[in-house]
Amino acid sequence: MANRDIIRQLLEHFRRKDTRNAVVLTDENVERYYSGYFAELSGCVSMDKIVVPAGECSKSIETAIRIWQYLAEKQYDKNTFLLNFGGGMVCDLGGFVASTYKRGIPFANCPTTLLAMIDAGIGGKTGVDLQDLKNAVGTFYFPDIQLPADIILLQTLPDKEFRSGFGELVKYALIGSHELFQDLCKLESFKELKPEFLDFCIDFKQKIVKEDPLDHNLRHILNFGHTIGHAIESYYAELGDPIAHGLAVAQGLYYESLLSYKLGHLPQEEWLQIAEFLPKHFDIMPLSGELLEKLTYYMLNDKKNCNNLINFTLLDRIGHATPNFQIASDSLITFNH
Repeated sequence: MANRDIIRQLLEHFRRKDTRNAVVLTDENVERYYSGYFAELSGCVSMDKIVVPAGECSKSIETAIRIWQYLAEKQYDKNTFLLNFGGGMVCDLGGFVASTYKRGIPFANCPTTLLAMIDAGIGGKTGVDLQDLKNAVGTFYFPDIQLPADIILLQTLPDKEFRSGFGELVKYALIGSHELFQDLCKLESFKELKPEFLDFCIDFKQKIVKEDPLDHNLRHILNFGHTIGHAIESYYAELGDPIAHGLAVAQGLYYESLLSYKLGHLPQEEWLQIAEFLPKHFDIMPLSGELLEKLTYYMLNDKKNCNNLINFTLLDRIGHATPNFQIASDSLITFNH
C-alpha cells in the first residue's frame, strides 16, 4: 500500500502541470517487493516502468544511455515525468537522466532506503560513476516536488543496507547535532531508529542546500567522511567486490575524525568518543602502506580538489564541522596511528 501523502502530492502535481505520461525508474529488488506501489496513479496518467539491475553497477553512463534510448523510442516529450523509486543509485541515476533528456524533464525521488531518505534523495545532486570514480559525471538538477519519506518501505530493507544508511545518519550527528550523537551512542542496535532522527537529517540537509544550492562552500560540510569514503568505494569497486556507500562513509567518518584530531581541530576527548562508537557498528579497516597509497590516488581524483591538494571537511567538535581544508597527500601518513 502506497503512502497516501505521496500519492496525493503526485496526483495534485500531475493535474496542475497537465502531465500525461509518467515513467517509474526502479531496480529489480524494489520491483520484487513493490511492483504495484504507484498503481493508483494510472487513473490520472499513462504509466510506464523501467527496471534496471540492482547495485552500483547500474550507476553508469551506459545505463543512462539505455534509458535515454528507451525514452526516445517511446517518443516521450519534455512533459514526461520521471519517478525515481529506489535507493541512492536509482535517485542519482534517475536525476541525471532527467536533467539531460530533452535538456531536462520533471522528476521526483521516492526513496526506498534509509540512505536515500536522508541523503541521496534530497538536495539536487545527480550523477553516475566513471569506471571506478564515484559520481565523476553529474549535474545539479532539483526535483519538481519533494516527496515525504515512507518509512514503511524500510521494513524490507536488508540489514547491510540499513547499516549503510545508519552510516550517513551518524555523519549528520557529527556535523550537526551533539545531542543526536549522544542519542545514537545509547542505541543497542543500529536499527533502533526514531522517526525524529530522520526528520533532523532531512531538515538539516534541506537548510544547508537552501543556503548553498550549487555546492560552492557551506554545502561542503555534507562531504564529511566522503573524501576517504568515496576512495574506499572506488578501491572495492576495482577489486570487483563493491561496498555499500554508507559502510564506506562510516570508515571515512572514523579517519576524517582522526585527521581532525591530529591536525588540532577536534578535542581529544571527543575523538575518543567517536573512536569508541564507530567500531561498535562498523568494520574499520587499517589504513597503511600500499592500501593508503591506493586510496590517496583515488582521493587526488576527487572532484572537490584543486591545486593537487585534497579537500577535506574537518570536525571542530561533535556537532560542528568546517569545510574546505586543503591538505597535501603526504600529510595522510597521520593515519598510521
